[in-house]
Amino acid sequence: MKRYILIGSVLLAAVLAAAILLSFFNRSTETDYRLARGRAQLYTENYLAALQTLRDLSNSHRASPQAHSYLGAAYLKLHLYKAAIEEFEEAIKQRPRVSDPWIGLASSYIELGDTQKAVDEAKRATEIEKRSIDAWITLGRAQWLQRNFDEAEKTALKAREIDADNAAASDLLLHIYFDLDQPRKFQAELDRAEKTSKPIQNLAIRFFLRQGQFARAYDTQVRYERDGIERAILETQLALEREPSRTDLVPDLVKNLVKVSRFAKAIEGAKKYKGAAVSDLEVGKAYWMLGRKEDAIQALRRASAARVHKLSAEIALAAITGDIKHWEEAYRSERVETDYFILARLEDVLPKAEPLVRAFIYRYAGIYDGSFYNRAAEEALKVLNDDPHNFDALMTIGTAYQRLGRIDDARRYIELARDLYPKSGEPPSRLANLALVSEPKDPQTILGLMETAVKLEPNHAGYVYNLGWLYDQLGDTTKATELYQRAIKDSPLTFEAMNNLALIYSNAGQADRALPLLEQAMRTDPDNEAVYANAANFYVRQHDWKQAVENYDRTLRIDPGNSIAAVEKGRIYLEQGDTDNAIDSLSRALEIDARSFDAYMLLSSAYEKMGHTKEAIAATEEAQRIRPGAPEVSAAIERLGGIEKDSKK
Repeated sequence: MKRYILIGSVLLAAVLAAAILLSFFNRSTETDYRLARGRAQLYTENYLAALQTLRDLSNSHRASPQAHSYLGAAYLKLHLYKAAIEEFEEAIKQRPRVSDPWIGLASSYIELGDTQKAVDEAKRATEIEKRSIDAWITLGRAQWLQRNFDEAEKTALKAREIDADNAAASDLLLHIYFDLDQPRKFQAELDRAEKTSKPIQNLAIRFFLRQGQFARAYDTQVRYERDGIERAILETQLALEREPSRTDLVPDLVKNLVKVSRFAKAIEGAKKYKGAAVSDLEVGKAYWMLGRKEDAIQALRRASAARVHKLSAEIALAAITGDIKHWEEAYRSERVETDYFILARLEDVLPKAEPLVRAFIYRYAGIYDGSFYNRAAEEALKVLNDDPHNFDALMTIGTAYQRLGRIDDARRYIELARDLYPKSGEPPSRLANLALVSEPKDPQTILGLMETAVKLEPNHAGYVYNLGWLYDQLGDTTKATELYQRAIKDSPLTFEAMNNLALIYSNAGQADRALPLLEQAMRTDPDNEAVYANAANFYVRQHDWKQAVENYDRTLRIDPGNSIAAVEKGRIYLEQGDTDNAIDSLSRALEIDARSFDAYMLLSSAYEKMGHTKEAIAATEEAQRIRPGAPEVSAAIERLGGIEKDSKK
């Protein structure tokens, strides 16, 4: 009996020992699992989830170099660069012969704009792991940002030796050749790439544009978009077969048919659906390409009269008719828009054009790429050699120099235009704009110039709006309201007048007067992202969060680079307590504008709400980097520091 008890005791001890051993291994496996999970979340770009996973590691396991490296990567992707640097440095301290943290450190310094440190750290990574593609690409990026193009090219080619098909190496080389203005190398690299990312597609379009190959820039744009355009055409045609009453689909159908050069079909579609508000600009393009000149002119005149596409329509009319008055009318347009189709048609006009027309063409091309303003000024100066008093040349030079940041030179030519043409409202209006961007600002001088412009051209909605805006800034909302109303009466395109007047009404508790103005703006120009941003701001003031988010989303669909819309979306999510979506939206804003102070301050609040005090402090420190003297930053750091200190007691 005793023998069985003894055997049972031994077995029990063995089971307990096995359980303890198994428990030990389970703990170890759980840590490994969390590390692997954090790494997987990083690879799938779920950076906030990765951060939360890695933060949950015990202090002892979080101290491993691998954990520090992963956590640094999460901070880097969440735009918390100083926090990322601390983690990468700790990983390097523990295991200096691993390349990944050196690469992360270099990438962090790239984001902070410290390119020399980035080069130094990336070089260490290449020394540790000579066949690391990431290390060589990071080094090349840092050298490129230093504008050390020769070394950057050598580094990118070194990366290509390791991996001949590496897309990042190709992207880097294309940026280098673009900045070096080396057409043959750029074209060869572009031809070599089987697939190109959206940013590289945009770079290719800019490259051809800068070379003066306007038609090729347009053709390249259409080629990259063709699959999506053809799919949209087919889907719209099928939808119209099912529901012929859906005439709201026709304008986009006509526009897409023009893009893929199916001009006869575009005209047929515009005629078939009589109730559709098809753009006369698109119809005019189709007639133009089919050689039906008179029909094209009639359609383009209607487009100009409707004002929304006046700039494009008048430039098209100038190209078709050769009448310089259309160029003059084009630059009286209230709305600036880009249309690569129109720009492409000007390439054939340039060689035979007189200097003033060439100046007008390059002035228009400057909307697409600012470098063309130099050429616009050069051509306009040629005009002044023969005709020193030419108003259009003087104003073109003034415009070009203003866009190029040569404010004093711009002012000199515009003042000359004002003295020579005292009855034109344009020079005083432009001088007022120059005074607004100059220091010190003299409100009374600016007011006098704007009032002169309005007195000379009382029905010019833009001048009236500018004067209203200034009174608004000076606190005279009664006068501002009167002028905003005048501007809106004179033109349906004065969106900012509608927005500012809606804001005045909203602040006065008259939301029923504000909303119709914003809805009118959206109906007039549904492709303009500003009208949706203005509507979103109104809904924010009304605390209608759903409508506000929807309109910010519409803004971002039209203009993905609108960082303010992304920030405001983040603010709404934060207000609603949705911290995950807030951080996602604010991170998007920082991808667009890495120096967005508001994004970082809101990000800090989001992390604080999540109980992530360390990350809240890190976000506030990034805000401090952008505005070192901001009192709200110092107050936030002091308050959060106290919270962190209390948590450690």
